[in-house]
Amino acid sequence: MMKQTLLALGVLAFGLGPALAADPGPEAVVKKLYAEPHPNHSAVYTKRLQGLFDADAKQANGATGSLDFDYRLNGEPVKPDTVKALTFKEATEGKDQAKVTVERKGGDGSKSIVYDLVREDGAWRVSDAHAIGDRKWQLTTILKGEAH
Repeated sequence: MMKQTLLALGVLAFGLGPALAADPGPEAVVKKLYAEPHPNHSAVYTKRLQGLFDADAKQANGATGSLDFDYRLNGEPVKPDTVKALTFKEATEGKDQAKVTVERKGGDGSKSIVYDLVREDGAWRVSDAHAIGDRKWQLTTILKGEAH
């Protein structure tokens, strides 16, 4: 009986392993965003945030929209090895909300970007981003055309 119970628990744990591994945490989601070439469309955004990007692009009609800089590095271009020069700090706020702060290694925090993440459709998604330090902005406010 004991062997059967242990075997059943082992099979159960083995079955859960791939499911848990398939759900990247908030920090991994933000790192994925930095690996993408363009920040205007990403599978890691919430439906609401992607909708704001899409509406801004439609309104711009081929021109530059309200977001006229790459927000991921506060205006600096993202290069293929950019992630190596960044630090990621994750702070979970309950089971369905988290924040990830991204800053340059050795930086003074003046160009830090804070990402707000929520669980949507069972996975972590970026719902907003804002800069702290010298140049303050909030991504959703810019995309709505309410601030530049």
